[in-house]
Amino acid sequence: MQLKKIVLAVAATLAAGQAFAAPVTPTDIAAARTAGTLQETWLSGASAPTYNIYQGFALGCDANSMSLYNSGTSTTAVKPGSTGNFNGYACTRAGVVSVMYHTLDGGSFNAYAPHVANDVDGDGIFGVTALKRVKAIDNNATCALIAATYGGIPVYRSCATVTPTAANVLTEVTPALKPPALPAGGFSDVEAALWGVDVSAAGAEAQANVGQVFGLAVSTNLYRELQVAQGIYASVAAANAADPSFDPANAPNITSAQYVSMAAQSSGYQTDWSPILGAAGTGKAVNVARRVNTSGTQASSNAFFLKNPCNGSPSVLGALSPATAADSVPGNLVVTEGSGTGNVKVALTSANTAGEFAIGVVSLENDWRVETGITNNQYRFVKVDGVHPETGSWDGVTLNSNGTPYYTARPTALNGEYAFHMEMRSFVANTADAFGAALIPAISAALGNPAACTDVPRGLTLSPLGGASCNYPGQTVGLPAAELASLPEVAKGTRFGNNCQAPQMFY
Repeated sequence: MQLKKIVLAVAATLAAGQAFAAPVTPTDIAAARTAGTLQETWLSGASAPTYNIYQGFALGCDANSMSLYNSGTSTTAVKPGSTGNFNGYACTRAGVVSVMYHTLDGGSFNAYAPHVANDVDGDGIFGVTALKRVKAIDNNATCALIAATYGGIPVYRSCATVTPTAANVLTEVTPALKPPALPAGGFSDVEAALWGVDVSAAGAEAQANVGQVFGLAVSTNLYRELQVAQGIYASVAAANAADPSFDPANAPNITSAQYVSMAAQSSGYQTDWSPILGAAGTGKAVNVARRVNTSGTQASSNAFFLKNPCNGSPSVLGALSPATAADSVPGNLVVTEGSGTGNVKVALTSANTAGEFAIGVVSLENDWRVETGITNNQYRFVKVDGVHPETGSWDGVTLNSNGTPYYTARPTALNGEYAFHMEMRSFVANTADAFGAALIPAISAALGNPAACTDVPRGLTLSPLGGASCNYPGQTVGLPAAELASLPEVAKGTRFGNNCQAPQMFY
């Protein structure tokens, strides 16, 4: 009898694999839900590794079975990571229809927030009760198949979003088979401890084997004035003429101490820009574009520049508190707090348009060069403590789709020269479904040791603990042997998942 059951199970699996040898459709998902065979899970958190998280899911999929879903309205089939904050990926895995919802809204802390009771953003709400995901992508949700495909993979857009609650989670679909009500976990730019939160009772954190490079971005006009103030060029006109491509080799410098003096509460450079620009900065308000407290970018900035919470209590061990919008002083200091990176880029661009100067922290997966048709691209990365995050990362050959140079933005971080480089974490909640609990570690393994090294996005690095042996695009082609010798395949050092710990170099 037991042998008969096994034979029947194998036959059913083979039949399912044959039935779904093509890309998974909403109808397939609905049928699997009705049959009670659908595997589905939900991840939330950081946006930077979106494409690699998608790849990690895809690694376990049957050939040619993948479909992509998102809540955006664009008819262009761009790759995951450029499709907005609410995504879904579907395929068959050993013949079983599988779906992973991926929510990027709200930033890194949302990898943890649905599972812990902490008012990190100070709004009086403990945890995140309004976290949304793409609605169950079956016949009961409107998802429009677009004509374009991403690499031959069908793409659906305009999928509805939903906030799962006890009241509505059973009425999202018919029949009322319960989709995930909470994320299984997710990925964060930094560990939960940088928000002062202990998540050990809610689940398990682990290393994601990926690093994220961050940078100081300034409004374009400030970049030029800094070049003049630092003697790189005699005038803004001369800089525009000699450096039209904003070559990192000619970039101006901001020291950590200078940025701290702008970004910390009640600090020293919060009247105007004259301390670093001289007369050109007199009377121009200091615009600091920061992120909200739940952002991994903001947590990274706090830890790296302000040593918060790494140095403990501000009153005892010297950590500094970041300036907030409430600290703004009209005419002197303007602090904006944005929920997304796009908000920071808009603030930098708006200041530039108004003839004001602005500065903020932006992760290096963002590239102003490929945003030339977008109105919020008037920002440029500067050196931090004398080192630029893009130095040595263009091979002189590889170009972006719009013909601009493709900088990988990682060699100086890999070598330990550029210090603003944080290590990501994964989180599996105790309440995670079995599919999600197994999938998140599998994705972490794929993040740290990707199947295609050329797909590692700009500004991301691989940890030496992940087991990868990759040559990043833009690091090897056309470079002299002396420079090649200084470009490792993976990071030479690690913080061992503790972003308050100084990195240690091993290679």
